[in-house]
Amino acid sequence: MLIDSHCHLANFSEVSRQDLLNQAKAGSGYCFVDSSIDLDSSILSSRLSEVYPQVYTTLGFHPLSVESFGQETLKAYGNLIKKNKKIIGVGEIGLDYKAASSPKKQEDIFKAFIQLAGDHDLPITIHNRIDPQGDKLELPQAALAIIDQFFPDYQKVVFHCFSHSIEVLNQIIKKQGMVSFSLNILRKSKKILESLAACPLENLILETDSPYMKIKDSHSTPLDINKVYQRACEVKAVDIERLKIQVFSNFKKVFSINPGSLS
Repeated sequence: MLIDSHCHLANFSEVSRQDLLNQAKAGSGYCFVDSSIDLDSSILSSRLSEVYPQVYTTLGFHPLSVESFGQETLKAYGNLIKKNKKIIGVGEIGLDYKAASSPKKQEDIFKAFIQLAGDHDLPITIHNRIDPQGDKLELPQAALAIIDQFFPDYQKVVFHCFSHSIEVLNQIIKKQGMVSFSLNILRKSKKILESLAACPLENLILETDSPYMKIKDSHSTPLDINKVYQRACEVKAVDIERLKIQVFSNFKKVFSINPGSLS
């Protein structure tokens, strides 16, 4: 099975979404985790996971959405979690230097969603975009410091779309975190490819981050997860079947999914 551990089905048109879900129907060997970015996409994502066996949901609130956060937001998310067993995590959540809101507001909302995950015993998926100039948010250390307030280790933490150095990777691995690499491994970033090569198989999961992550200036889809697996095999010099088995095992472990629910 090819598992896209992080995509954004809500951001496709209804026609495009229906087409790709038809192509990846149950039993086709695909599993998609739809990650929402605000309340509206969370509601849609929850509905999709209830309808399609191959779709699971992580309820997220992206740092770029924080200005839409209100008093009822967390309550609405909690109600969704209670009603749908295919909501398997909280995320993407985190910090982002491109967000217009203040670092303090981002941090407060980040903490609130970590607490929500803890209240429902769910893992979290982390978004952490570094300021390349280093003058706005000190990431990923700021994000790690917040996570450390809630978790003694990172066994229930997924670091989405990893693009950091081996030094940061080692911090995460030391605390048993799960590292997710995206379609960005198709690019020629030495730093990302070095981190992928160094990442232990036991801490590795894969994603597309589609449609946001582009391939040669074209929007991607969750079906492009096969390209991520193929590239990961090349970088890590591992057989595709071994990689599929290990990623499958890692995914079920961090998201606490019953093995019988996936095939």
